[in-house]
Amino acid sequence: MNNLKIGMFFPLEETSQIHWQGYQNSAGAVLEAFRDAKKNYSILNSINVSYYWEYNECVVSSAAGRFFEMVNSENDSIDVMIGPACVETAPIIGSIAAYYNFPVFLYGLSSVFNSFTDTTLYPTVTTVMSTYNYGARGLIEMLIKLQWYDLSLIYMHSQESLGMCAKFADIFDDLVSDEYHSTNIIYKRLILNFTDTNLRSIADEISRVSRIVVMCLDEQEKSRSMMLAFFDSGMNNNEYVYINVDPGMDKYIDGENKILLKDYTVPPDGRDNDSYSMYPYMLSFDYSMKGGMIENYDNLRAKMPQLMAEPPFNCTTECEKYNISSVYAPYLYDTTYVYFSCLAQAIAENKGNKTFRDLIKNGTLITNYAVGTFEGITGEFSINSLYIRDAFVTLGTYMNNGLNVTRWVEASVGSETLSVELLYTDPKTTIWALRGGEQPLNEPTCGYINKKCPYDFIHKNPIIFGVIILGCIIIIILIILLILYFYIQKKREEEKQNDLWKINFNLLIKYEEYVKPELTVHSRKSFMSASQTSVRLSIKHDPEGRYRLFVYNNEYVMGRFHDCIYVLTRKDIAHLRFMRMMDHDNINKLVGFSLNGPALMSIWKYCNRGSLVDILTNDHLNINIDGFFIYSLVKDTVEGLYFIHNSPIKVHGNMSSRNCLINERWQVKLSDYGIPFLRAFVWTAPEILRCDISHPNKESDIYSLAIVIADLINKGISFENDNLSGGANEVIYIIRNRKTLPYRPNLNPAVEDIPPAMLHLVKDMWSEDPSLRPNLDVVKQLVKQMNLGRCSNLMDHVYNMLEKYAASLEEDIQERTKELVKEKKKADILLSRMLPKAVVEKLKLGQPIPPEHFDSVTIFFSDVVSFTVLASKCSAFQVVNLMNGLYTIFDSVINAHDVYKVETIGDGYLCVSGLPERNGYRHVKEI
Repeated sequence: MNNLKIGMFFPLEETSQIHWQGYQNSAGAVLEAFRDAKKNYSILNSINVSYYWEYNECVVSSAAGRFFEMVNSENDSIDVMIGPACVETAPIIGSIAAYYNFPVFLYGLSSVFNSFTDTTLYPTVTTVMSTYNYGARGLIEMLIKLQWYDLSLIYMHSQESLGMCAKFADIFDDLVSDEYHSTNIIYKRLILNFTDTNLRSIADEISRVSRIVVMCLDEQEKSRSMMLAFFDSGMNNNEYVYINVDPGMDKYIDGENKILLKDYTVPPDGRDNDSYSMYPYMLSFDYSMKGGMIENYDNLRAKMPQLMAEPPFNCTTECEKYNISSVYAPYLYDTTYVYFSCLAQAIAENKGNKTFRDLIKNGTLITNYAVGTFEGITGEFSINSLYIRDAFVTLGTYMNNGLNVTRWVEASVGSETLSVELLYTDPKTTIWALRGGEQPLNEPTCGYINKKCPYDFIHKNPIIFGVIILGCIIIIILIILLILYFYIQKKREEEKQNDLWKINFNLLIKYEEYVKPELTVHSRKSFMSASQTSVRLSIKHDPEGRYRLFVYNNEYVMGRFHDCIYVLTRKDIAHLRFMRMMDHDNINKLVGFSLNGPALMSIWKYCNRGSLVDILTNDHLNINIDGFFIYSLVKDTVEGLYFIHNSPIKVHGNMSSRNCLINERWQVKLSDYGIPFLRAFVWTAPEILRCDISHPNKESDIYSLAIVIADLINKGISFENDNLSGGANEVIYIIRNRKTLPYRPNLNPAVEDIPPAMLHLVKDMWSEDPSLRPNLDVVKQLVKQMNLGRCSNLMDHVYNMLEKYAASLEEDIQERTKELVKEKKKADILLSRMLPKAVVEKLKLGQPIPPEHFDSVTIFFSDVVSFTVLASKCSAFQVVNLMNGLYTIFDSVINAHDVYKVETIGDGYLCVSGLPERNGYRHVKEI
């Protein structure tokens, strides 16, 4: 078993030293560190550790003498020194240790204040707490990163805090002066007098030279007083930044630390609201801990009384009043742990080369193993090649009235490392969120006392400014008058537009009165000619019903009475003005609204072919309804609804076959749109019938469109042939209440060439789930694709049909003409045989045939001798052949002479010459 002797120096009596690093509440940390080291390094289990400690109240001569004795004692010489923690004694201890090549591991303020960076002077000294030099350097780098160069530095010296702030301020000032020439400390002040008057004076002095204030005030109440002085001096705005430096290197523990700007005096001064209002302008700078075994930090501090009661300290009565460890006891733990880690590595690597005694007292060898990264209870940390712990510092904002600090900038500083990292991406919503998203400038645009900005125009030219103000007032008055003028003009224009759609009921002439006999025949004929174009269809005019035909401004209009009492709002009036201006080929134009009649009535342009219902239910329609005819009606209906959906009206709201009207050009025109209180329930979407939605929407229009298309495909009204005794009311009830198996019309195409795609589209459009229905852009595109290679509209289709009919008729006429010519020739031949040619020509011309007198003609008559005897002995065919042969010879003879055959009677042959053409007296010779 190898023996190891550890020496330590502790302050025992001075209260401030005890709070930070005293014996009574710190020494037990070495015991815990050795226990944890043995768990991680089994090689340490073969070592027997003895502890030797001395009490020293930071007296240099005493510390030097006692250390010399401890190192050179013949029997009880120590092998390592943990400490001292006092600032004053550490350098002399380090120098003696260098002479003896003796390992020294420092913690506490001895390592924080001093800078053991020269390894030639202190080759065996390791500091396991970082230094103010590293921390101050990190703060300067952060300020440069944030582009803040001109600083004010205010600080105090507190004996309770062992002068930490004063030391930090001196080191900070030295670094700025010696190394950071781009940064300037414009104002530096050690505050000795904390009266309100003095603090206000300091605040006023700072406001004239700087906006970035670095303040290190050890006592909480002093910090609060200073921030209230800044508040009272009007320095509570976004121009100022107050960086509160916490040099203590401790970790916040619940109940141990005070809220920075809270008043703890009794009675309180009542200014917490004022002090808390300064938090947005403050940043917190401190040494931070992260990673490692930091979760054991609080446990160690709470466990300290128990550790002090153990051997070899056996401190019970004196240590009982310290129920928690000193501030730097965790650092003593880490220092001891680092030493044992170095010792374990040295033993493992030099076991065969050196004896245990030679190895443990070789300070340079042990110290070399201190370079690296360690997992301590003060966080994860690194010791650099100068055997000094790197500093990890942060800059953050105070949150929740000082209860928390959110860190936004961090810096890592050592002999080999110097890095600053921003922990945010959007500064407006993070580090500067409490300042309205704006980062403070190093110097305001106009300087600290507004000397860099020239006097404004108002102070230089008060008279001109007054004239400008007067001119602005006049301009404002003119603008107000102009706005008022345009407002009045707009109102007048709206009234004019309202007059367009407001129709006086007394100006409407009933159809029955217009066609009375006392009215002009011309008027009646005009209407009859217009209404009887092609098929004599019209909306069912019922003098006592909902739809009534009127004449307005010599034009026929259709009035639609609404069985409701409704008062138009301003929004409704604007809506009607827009509807009056709507114009589209497939939209029936709204003529206006009558508000003073027996009931509210909308008035629409008259379409003389009626509605789709009239077309589909008319069995005597004298036009062939084929697939393209159906397609054209569907296309027009979709185009009209597409226009409505893309207009400010957005929704038809009353889509049905009854509201799809047909004009004289066979165009579909959607009517009764855009009026919410009009609704036809058979065509209404189920979600509206169930009151799932309060008003029609585009999806409900798609459903209604599907029912209309189904009417066209079936060439009939949907649900009429479903054998429901309850009629429309029963249909509506079933649609409203059946969800699992939706009730829809059957699709039975009435014509053969309906595209199957149209049937699938209709089924998608009347889906029970509105979200599954295609929108109208998709419907329009799909309907358009169903017409590839065919006409673009119904009129073109009709014209093509007429052209084909005309071509067929022309061919038929030509064929009939040929037959007529043939028959005419036959008739001419027959007439020429029966009558003289001259008589035939006059008869053909329709001329009368007066009788003529001939002076001289020769008549020849022949008869077959004994024809009766011959006929009795011959058959009928023989008699016919005999007579035909004989008369053929006669005909050939008389054709050679000017002789006209008059008649053949039986076997008699009568002919004449000199008649009907006169030939003088040649008739005798010709005969």
